[in-house]
Amino acid sequence: MNSIVSRGLITGLFLLIIFVFTSCHKKNSSFDYNQAIETVSDYVESQQMTDLLLNTYFKSITDSILLMDGVAEIDGADVSFSLEPAIIVIDYHAWGNDDGYGHFRSGMYEATTETGFFDSLAVVNFAFSNFFYDFDSVSVSHLSLVNRGITNDGNYLFNIDATDIYREFNDTSGHIVYQFQQDFLRHKSTSSLYYSDNDYFDISGNLSGVARNGYAFTSIIQDTSVLRNSFSCRWLNGGISDVELPDFIYNAKVNFSNDGQCLNKYSIITNETLLIKAITVSSGSS
Repeated sequence: MNSIVSRGLITGLFLLIIFVFTSCHKKNSSFDYNQAIETVSDYVESQQMTDLLLNTYFKSITDSILLMDGVAEIDGADVSFSLEPAIIVIDYHAWGNDDGYGHFRSGMYEATTETGFFDSLAVVNFAFSNFFYDFDSVSVSHLSLVNRGITNDGNYLFNIDATDIYREFNDTSGHIVYQFQQDFLRHKSTSSLYYSDNDYFDISGNLSGVARNGYAFTSIIQDTSVLRNSFSCRWLNGGISDVELPDFIYNAKVNFSNDGQCLNKYSIITNETLLIKAITVSSGSS
């Protein structure tokens, strides 16, 4: 009788060990569709915010009024420019303003360089102070840009990298932290020396981080499927990003192409399922 009980206890213990072992290894063997979509959506929001903040800088260095007068209003900000020292200050003040892209910004960020903003190989460093984006607190540990000059095709290439961009959401849904290394290839309209709505960027590289739900993501944008960021459109309007999701058994693909139209629409494909989504905008914006 005791041997039977002992065998039963041993069998039960063995099954319990198997259950615990398999449960601890389910991280990469299960798939929660909603959690995966949330993770990918936070990547898209991060890419969108990054592009729009950089757009304001790129407009500033080729704004005719700013370069001549040293002050101008760009994307709802009071922007000032000086050569000695070389600094561009993009100030939304404490009270903030709409940026014209459907987002509300407050606070300030500035760009500085030890040479000149237009010099080849110039390194531009960005600093943020009490900055908010749609009332979400944004802090940046490091964000810098290297001006690689004019390519053989006559376009302007910029290498941009950042670490520890932290966005704390005002609605208490959590935070996103991410970093990136991306190339921005600026196609400048020949119609003007200054910026115009015909200017656009092709973006390639990677952006990785942790979403609000605690899951990681890494986006990879190949040179053959670059993202299109146009001054004439507030949304990304071209390109494909492959998103690796190490916490899930399926990765994802994000397509921003809308047949050349400027639409707040992108598609996510994961686990052979297609979902159409829109980028979040401030209340009252469209």
